Amino acid sequence: GRKVMVDLEHFFDGHKFDAGYALDCCRAAVDAGAEVLVMCDTNGGSMPWEVEEITRGAMEEFGGKVTLGMHAHNDCGLAVANSLTAAKAGVGLIQGTINGIGERTGNADLCSIVPSLALHVDSKMNCNEHLSEITSLSRFLDETLNRPPNRGAPYV
Repeated sequence: GRKVMVDLEHFFDGHKFDAGYALDCCRAAVDAGAEVLVMCDTNGGSMPWEVEEITRGAMEEFGGKVTLGMHAHNDCGLAVANSLTAAKAGVGLIQGTINGIGERTGNADLCSIVPSLALHVDSKMNCNEHLSEITSLSRFLDETLNRPPNRGAPYV
């Protein structure tokens, strides 16, 4: 058995343009056996209040059937905020990268998301006991990529 995860590229932009069609795509994926629907803010232009409203609607329809997830890009500097907002609205999976490294302006930074969920939301994540290692993880990646660490980054 494999677990099918569907990354819904451009989901938030698509939902704002035609909510019915975006939700029909989700229904088709669920009907075909998907266990996880990952809602993507592919262009990174969604505002937290939009993410909250759209995610709550998706949770109402699909929350008991599948796990919903969030994948945010940082084009407006809101990838972490949007990911935390989606978590608050009920998603069970957040995709991101260490130090927010990704195309264009980057992805949601797990070095900010994980400690925020652990320390401020009291999430019961399996990695909570390893939070003290997040700085060394962040620095290891920077060293591997031969780039200077962001000394102003939260938590690290």
